[in-house]
Amino acid sequence: MSRGSLAGLRIMLTRPEGEGAEEWAAALVQAGAVPIAYPTVAILPPKSWQPVDEAAAKLDTYDWMVFTSQTAVRFFASRLSTGQFASDLRAKIAAVGKSTAQSIERLGGRVTLVAADSRQEGLVEELGLLAAGTHLLLPLAAGGRTLLARSLRASGCTVDVVTVYRTEPKPDLATPPEFDVAVFASPSALRAYVKSLGTSHLAGKTIAVIGPTTAKEAEINGLCAVVADTPGVDALVLAISRSRPNQGGT
Repeated sequence: MSRGSLAGLRIMLTRPEGEGAEEWAAALVQAGAVPIAYPTVAILPPKSWQPVDEAAAKLDTYDWMVFTSQTAVRFFASRLSTGQFASDLRAKIAAVGKSTAQSIERLGGRVTLVAADSRQEGLVEELGLLAAGTHLLLPLAAGGRTLLARSLRASGCTVDVVTVYRTEPKPDLATPPEFDVAVFASPSALRAYVKSLGTSHLAGKTIAVIGPTTAKEAEINGLCAVVADTPGVDALVLAISRSRPNQGGT
């Protein structure tokens, strides 16, 4: 995406702190935008670490570990004895998206598979040929999508799903600062915003979302959203650029 394609646009980022928000802000600045941090949800530890710690204690029994977000990587690694993935880890590691893969590598892990489609759907396709009996560990957010687990179990794999973090709406959100574009990267971020503030501040603004599930949440709330083709900041910048008058996305 060329520098200046979003020149001067004030873009409100509702991603929680520590979930790639800094990288997104930097990419928006590179495109000429002015990012405004306005997290609508907070990331918290799970209510109990016991299932995570039990899984971490038997890592040598898993054939694959699958991570669907940078936050899942960070919270899971925090429960390992060294805070990093061991160099002799038996399990292969799969990641949803380049940023998630980079998070794993920064913590010493070796990523075997990064889905070309940066959603669980991509891993469903690429892991779908695993042999029955393959044992996988899937660390997720509380209430996270379980499409991958369901699909793999249907093909005869054993999948242990553990909750490594949870998100909660931030209560009593302050009136947002002036913005031109509001970005929502998850249905929970959008729900938290609407529950606290309604949709009046979004009237006449561009609403950009990541993925069909967040687009559906926008539709439920009577909002028309620009949808990034893939769940990454480059696709987001392109989608916003294309939505602007007299912009072709180049």
